[in-house]
Amino acid sequence: MDSEGAVTPRAAGGHVASRWPRAEAVAVARHVCRQLAPVCTRLIVAGSLRRRRAEVGDVEILYIPKFQTEQADMFATTQANLVDRVLGGMLASGEFAKRPNCNGGFAWGEKNKLALHRSGIPVDLFTASESNWWNYLVCRTGGAESNIRIAQAAIQRGWKWNPYGDGFSRGGALAGPAESHTVHSEREVFEFVGLPYLEPWQR
Repeated sequence: MDSEGAVTPRAAGGHVASRWPRAEAVAVARHVCRQLAPVCTRLIVAGSLRRRRAEVGDVEILYIPKFQTEQADMFATTQANLVDRVLGGMLASGEFAKRPNCNGGFAWGEKNKLALHRSGIPVDLFTASESNWWNYLVCRTGGAESNIRIAQAAIQRGWKWNPYGDGFSRGGALAGPAESHTVHSEREVFEFVGLPYLEPWQR
């Protein structure tokens, strides 16, 4: 980092690394989170960094944004997403660039934003809500094998895991009355489907 906390670009001879040392990714995550923390009600670094991997492919950040009521015109108000405002400033300053997805387009929507930090490290930003926070945190922490185990264990018990939603669901239409189960902790996601709880670094 430089004297003002900005991460200096990594010299890679024009090559963008597919894996990054943990220390470099942590520096980027900390710098981004310092800017986002004042405009979030919840904020956490998820993904392989949370699982304490020595090398990572990106930085994943899950957050719940704060909103501010602003006057839209003489007769109406609007709710301004304060995180979007900060991220817009990061784009304008060149700290972030929008990162193309596998189809060549850009994912910079209300819920998901794929960014490229000026260091070259990809940063994925995911918007959560109070109702889906814990369930979504399990999903975004991963890893893929852990998520597959949860989904399969849910099926064995007659439920469907909704990794981006509030928890689990079953029934509806011809299958009988629809039911849902909202989870209120990471541990509950595992225990609801009969799996032992694993700490992030065990997943």
